[in-house]
This record gives sequence, structure tokens and C-alpha cells, in this order.
Amino acid sequence: MKRILFFATILLATIGNLCAQEDFNLSARKVEPARPRLIPYHRMSDAVKGEASLSRFVAVCEEPTRHDNGSIATFTTHFAMPVTWLNRQVILRVGYASAAYTVKVNGREIGFAPTGVMGAEFNITKATTEGRNEVVILLDNSLLANKLYAPKELKVEGIEVVSQPTIRMRDIVAEVRLNENGEGIAEFVIPVKCDALNRKEARVHYALRMNDTIVVAEGYREVALDMRREDTLRFACVLPAKALWSAKTPTLLRLDLESRIDNRIAECISRKVGLRQIELRKGKLLINNELITPNLVEWSAIKSLDEVKKYGYNGIIITLDRNAEKIIEECERVGLYVVVRTPIDTTLLGDDIRRGGNPSNDPIWHESYLWRNSHTLHSTKGCGAVIGYEIAKGKTSGYNIYESYLLLKSLLPNHLIIYGGAKGEWATDK
Repeated sequence: MKRILFFATILLATIGNLCAQEDFNLSARKVEPARPRLIPYHRMSDAVKGEASLSRFVAVCEEPTRHDNGSIATFTTHFAMPVTWLNRQVILRVGYASAAYTVKVNGREIGFAPTGVMGAEFNITKATTEGRNEVVILLDNSLLANKLYAPKELKVEGIEVVSQPTIRMRDIVAEVRLNENGEGIAEFVIPVKCDALNRKEARVHYALRMNDTIVVAEGYREVALDMRREDTLRFACVLPAKALWSAKTPTLLRLDLESRIDNRIAECISRKVGLRQIELRKGKLLINNELITPNLVEWSAIKSLDEVKKYGYNGIIITLDRNAEKIIEECERVGLYVVVRTPIDTTLLGDDIRRGGNPSNDPIWHESYLWRNSHTLHSTKGCGAVIGYEIAKGKTSGYNIYESYLLLKSLLPNHLIIYGGAKGEWATDK
């Protein structure tokens, strides 16, 4: 009897370890908070041109070599880090990977991404050294994390390394509301993070331009942060009605940001922004107080953006997958609305919503659903063309869908949050 109890204990412990390992392989580790691709420059004139090759703060990575070992594909590349980066932060961005992957730099494990189809960033500062550095990305096609969404071909694209100062601009967020005169009141929020071990101060100059020439707003804000602290810089301005973005008039403004530390330029960032007010009122969607009816087509069902308008649509639904960010930016430029789908597809995983069945209602996937939806939102929320998000592609609903809906609604209450498999339940906007 004692022997039976002993083996039963061992069996339960083994099962528990396996479950814990599965949970471990579903959760992101040491992935930087999501943001759109951000390239810092040493001169504003180069930042405006937007070519990464002009920046001193971007390291060119060699074409990666590939080595296969069973279900694991190892991609190895190298980059040269100049001595001028030694007192700065070094960020690795992986634009696309077709499976869950682990990142190593100079033999040191940096982090793990449970899905690679969305761009992800890793702070590799402590693992780098002056001169030649090795980056290894290990794609593991056997991990449970790939069950939610994984293309068949193992591939890695868009590897780049950028350098930012120890007190750095982390993101750019803008909100717009209309006043009684139909003008826009735009508030910009710029998260700033200090990675130094001591107090740091910076001055951030900003300029918002229309048609690249007309200055709509300009000024500066100062920030002082203690060790490992994060805060936000804010400024607001009035936008004339003609400066607001919509599908009819896709006006883009240019926001230039220049950070100075000890009165020396630390980084310059320039970004095109589409600014508009978006509202949901009693189930109706309004852009700049004008009612719109989304008439969207699946991006995978057409060949080009020209066909969207040709066939009478005013926007697309696109999964945040390979090249999706570029397509979303082009929609903003030409005047098309976008609903971004989180890369989760459970349509082929059955209709059973008990534990171990479809992931939409399985607790083991809870954190993964929330992380993927949050990552999708924060990667694209700065685009004026984005009017909403689709939680996943699937035919079943459940706890993970409900929780994802609540999370997205809490972050962007005036955007559409939808799910095609809701089956009349409340986890989708009508």
C-alpha cells in the first residue's frame, strides 16, 4: 500500500511539473512593453526622412544563418556595437517569427516570446559588449504556445538593434476630443523611462506640423526621473478642423520629438500621425462627430488596398501578422478604416469548451489571451485608421474571450471590440 501511495505521489508530482512547464511555455518572459516600431536618430533632418540606414543608433544585423535540429530552428546573426553606445540602452527588435522563440545574446538567455508573428522587443543592454555581438533566436515548433497561431514555415524576419539613451522616450500616444467649434483638442502622452542607476534629467522639444511646413504646436517639456522610474510627458494643442483625419480626408500631421540630456541631443524621433476623435454612442460609431458605417473586408480575401474601395468597402480586417503594420500605416495614408485581429485562431480546435478543449474557455490559456490582445492593441493604437480590434478568430466563446473583451474595453472604451464567435453573448460590440 505504501508503495502504491509512493508511486501515486510521484505521478501527481510529474503531472504537476508538466502542467507548470506548459504554463511556462505560454507566458512571455522579459519582453518589453509593446509599442509601434520606433527608430531614434541623431539628427532631426534624418529622422524626418525615416530611413533607418541614416541613423547612428541602428546597428545593421547580418543575414541570419539557419540550423535545424528536430522541431527547433536556430537563426544566428551578428551586429557590431560602437563604443558610443556603451552608456546607452540597447534594444533588440524581432519583427516577425513564425513560432514561439527564445532569444540569446552572446550565449546569455534574454527572454521568451510565446508568439513571434507580432513584433517584439527585448532589452539586451547587459548582455552586449563593444564590437561584435551574437544574436541567436531559437524557434521551437513543438511548444504548446504555437497551438493558438503558428504558420507552417519556420522563418525569422526584421531583426534590428537600436540604441536609446538611459532616459528614453518609450512610446507616443495621442487622444483627441472636439470642442464646440469643431476644432480638435489633441493631448499627447509620451511615456519616458529611466534605465540609469542614478537620477537623470532630460528636456524634450516637440513640434507638430501640417503639410511638413505649417507649425500647429511647438514647445518643450522637462522630466527628471530616479533610478528605474517611468513617467509621462504631456502637451496639448488645438487642431483646426482641416487637420483632423478621417477616411474621407486622410490628413497626416508630422510630430517631431528631440530629447536633450545636458543640452546635448540624445535622440530624435519623427512620426506621421492621424488625429481624430472616435466615439461609440449607443452602438453607433462616430469619427469627428460624423456617423460612419464600417463595411469591412478580410485582408486575406483581396489582393491589394486598391480593390477595397473598388468593391465598395471602406476598410479591412487584418490579423497582426507578417507585414501587417506596414499595411495598417498605408491604410492610414490612403483613408481606409482598420479592425486589427489578435493572432489567435481556434477555428480548427473543436467546439468543446471544457478544460483541455477549445482554448477560448480553458484556464491554462487565460494569461496568453490577455497578453496577446494587449500586445496587439499597444502595437497599433497610435494609428488613426484603427477603429477597433477583434479578440480572436474562432467559433466558440468562453472565459478567456470575456476577459479579453473587458481588458480591451478598459483600455480603449470608444473603439469597436468584436468577436465573431460570440454567438449573441455580450463579449462583442453589436
